[in-house]
Amino acid sequence: MDHIYVEEVSSERSDYLARTYGTGTATPDSRVDADIVVIAVRPQDDVAGVARSIAERFDPAKTVVVSIVAGYTIAKLQAVLGADWRVVRIIPNTLTTVDYGYSGAALGEGANKDDVDAFLTTFGKVLYVEERLIDIITGFYPPNIVYHFIDAYVDAGVLAGLPRDIAKAIALDTLIGGTEFLKQKDVLPQVLLNINNSPGGVGITQAYTLNKTGFAAAIQSAVLAAVERTTALGSNSK
Repeated sequence: MDHIYVEEVSSERSDYLARTYGTGTATPDSRVDADIVVIAVRPQDDVAGVARSIAERFDPAKTVVVSIVAGYTIAKLQAVLGADWRVVRIIPNTLTTVDYGYSGAALGEGANKDDVDAFLTTFGKVLYVEERLIDIITGFYPPNIVYHFIDAYVDAGVLAGLPRDIAKAIALDTLIGGTEFLKQKDVLPQVLLNINNSPGGVGITQAYTLNKTGFAAAIQSAVLAAVERTTALGSNSK
């Protein structure tokens, strides 16, 4: 990529991006020769209007459209853009800023990995999937659920009598170490739980308490609700 142009409704944001990252400023009348155009608006915004603007200003033979609009399908975009446009739908993951996190990507008809792979891999790992999985991934992978867990875990340590800074240090180290150990062993979590949960021990007592309080069901319900919300946002978009 030789250069990045940003079309932004907020002039303050546009100026900030230009100062910080050296981006160029585009306007609704700009007709730069772009290899990739990214639609990065909210589903409740005028997505169709943005798509029409792209169709009027760019050449589908040269330009690939990448959409990060939650819940907005490739078919809906192509209905506005035209069938000859190559569209890729991606949901970036904020964890890519710390070298973690997968971004789910779906290729529309006529689009292929070569069109976007060099671009997408500049900000993390990419999973190319069927589009039907994109909304599920969107609701499944945000790290918020991890933050909720750590918050509760740290509070549990404080409740038991630990100073908060010690509880936080142990919680973070346990989470990172446990995840890394699980990756190294390359087994399902149940395998390690069976090893750790000795008869009448601390681990199985903890497991019983979590099961009794609906821990697993609460996490599963939260993920399903997030997936349903993602789909609803796309369905109600303009």
